[in-house]
Amino acid sequence: MKALYRSRILLAVVPLAGIALAAAGCGSGAPNAPVRLDAGPATAAFVAPVHVSISGLPAAGLVTVQAQTVDGKGPPPWQSAAVFRASTAGTLNLATAVPVSGSYHTADAAGLLWSLHPASANSTANPLSVSAPAFTVRLTVLTGGHVRATATLQRQLTVTASTQTVRQDGFAGTLYTSAAVRPGAPAVVALDGDGENRATAEGLAMSGYPALALGYYNQPGLPQCECSIPLEYFARAVSWLRAQPATRGRPVVLYGVSDSAEVVLLVASYLPHLADAVVANSPTAILDITSNGTGPAFTFGGKPLVTGMSIPVTSIRIPLLMGDGGQDGLQDSAGAATLIMGELHGSVDRAPATNQYYPGAGHAYFGLPPYYPFFTEPALGGTPQANALATEQFWTRMITFLNQLPTHES
Repeated sequence: MKALYRSRILLAVVPLAGIALAAAGCGSGAPNAPVRLDAGPATAAFVAPVHVSISGLPAAGLVTVQAQTVDGKGPPPWQSAAVFRASTAGTLNLATAVPVSGSYHTADAAGLLWSLHPASANSTANPLSVSAPAFTVRLTVLTGGHVRATATLQRQLTVTASTQTVRQDGFAGTLYTSAAVRPGAPAVVALDGDGENRATAEGLAMSGYPALALGYYNQPGLPQCECSIPLEYFARAVSWLRAQPATRGRPVVLYGVSDSAEVVLLVASYLPHLADAVVANSPTAILDITSNGTGPAFTFGGKPLVTGMSIPVTSIRIPLLMGDGGQDGLQDSAGAATLIMGELHGSVDRAPATNQYYPGAGHAYFGLPPYYPFFTEPALGGTPQANALATEQFWTRMITFLNQLPTHES
């Protein structure tokens, strides 16, 4: 996997000094009328959308809404804040209100979640862990410098049902399923090179889609690098997945980001009937994964697939969903997606294909599911806000894409 993309969970610290000054100027005097903060769901999966609305505020007055993690263990608190102007009726809905100032600058109910960052500038070495079972955020509403209302949101990070780790049958992965699997919902194979795309797989499982987080090198029993990896490896994984009780009879979707996007496009091109759909984020139109000079990165039928070759996407016969950012700092993924769409459009037997283009997003905007506080290295491109919004929008589009696939169940 590309070295820079490996750092996709590094975080940018945004000082809150400007926010504090804005909050101090939100008016004066003691609070009087009761303020109601309606925020929820109180406890939900970290991929669940949130709502935050407030009533009983001073008409057209300034109001500060703060968020801070309150977990007793782990890294120091993370925080975010934004200043808004209430409506003339004294109400505020974060889904439609654009902040006057603060940690983010667009209307978004989840803005205070994805803009969370370490409270201390010295806390960047302690990222918010995706391995914890949950994290809790306290929301606080202030007017005139006084606390007017509070609420807490618990964001669950672990699947409550089945987690099955596989280190056999020639592949390595972890299958996530939840108690709320949607009837007929597709099963997803989420690729992530030498690791396992566990955050995305867990997020999909929590949303009702069984997901296999699949590594394909640098795992026990697998090649130690991206060298001479047979595409047939992925066929074995898909066959195993189709045979599991939780996924039997369901459509199977291949999912990849960055290097893994190349892989899922390769697999869908050379094994066009293996899966039922493919999702590729920040793709390339050519095979540019290198094997450190030890030979080809991938093979098919025992023959090498040469680095620099065009991926034969016109052979794809299954629905394709792509996403790409216009500010990709690592490669021209938007240009590659445009090229792929053009080739597919000219194919006689083309399958339906859709590309979601996000002008302000960078290379790794979809490194984690939505509503989660993560930002990428500046070298990968895109602003934190553009990346976070693209993540939200693509996740919603992907869920729609999955729901539209024909079911295999009777």
